[in-house]
Amino acid sequence: MHLGFHIYDVGFQSPNVEAAKPMVYMTTLILILVVVWLNWAAVRLRNRLRRRFAASAV
Repeated sequence: MHLGFHIYDVGFQSPNVEAAKPMVYMTTLILILVVVWLNWAAVRLRNRLRRRFAASAV
């Protein structure tokens, strides 16, 4: 199951919501870290490709 659904499932479908809060917080943190890492990797890849193709176009 993907992280967004896991947050919903554990946070809202659990019989004991208070006991599930740490799991929801950690899953949310992991989801945010994955999104930030993917954005960072995309920016690095874009910059590397931009430099490569700008140098070859000259």
